[in-house]
Amino acid sequence: MNRPWHTTALLEVTAMVALLLSYIWGWQGFFRGGFLLVTALYFAIGYVSHRRRGETARELGLRFDNGWAAARNAAVIVSVGLCVPLAVGAALGTWHFHGWSSSLAGLPWGLAWGTAQQYGLLCFLYRRLLEILDSPQAATLGAAAIFAAFHVPNPFLLGVTFVAGLASCTLYRREPNVFVLGIAHAAISFVLYGALPRTVTHGLHVGPGYFTAH
Repeated sequence: MNRPWHTTALLEVTAMVALLLSYIWGWQGFFRGGFLLVTALYFAIGYVSHRRRGETARELGLRFDNGWAAARNAAVIVSVGLCVPLAVGAALGTWHFHGWSSSLAGLPWGLAWGTAQQYGLLCFLYRRLLEILDSPQAATLGAAAIFAAFHVPNPFLLGVTFVAGLASCTLYRREPNVFVLGIAHAAISFVLYGALPRTVTHGLHVGPGYFTAH
């Protein structure tokens, strides 16, 4: 890679990480519309990054034509991600899947949230780190580590998101489809929240909210 693109990618990753960490730990909830602002900036950084390189939606994995292939590619790992916490929760007697109607009402939000996180992990962090590090394995490790860092100080999520980040980047390399991985993200998050004890998951809270969650 030539040096200008290497430097640009490094600056873009730094800007994205600074934006998200500053929001999580600093100005989250400080003013109305803060979430909308960080969301707009999040996708704006990504859009400018993709436009500079001429990356298409298909290249990024924002596509539907390979949906079945991507689902088959992810089936084993996603099944493990769903079955293990369900089995552990059943053994501990900690299932708390209350309010199915409200859960279903929140399904579109859960899918959008999961897909947005997978977009940032895969289309942005992984692809930009691939330019910086010039190694799929190193880019996978780097993207997973940064993804996990956004979940500090929740120790449960630190471990889960690092492993999940490694798995997502690996699956993405084989069959790029962000929508399939976004669905998987939402499903596994729902199961982790509802099956495992809150003393372990802390309600999946991160940042300052981790310390105030009940």
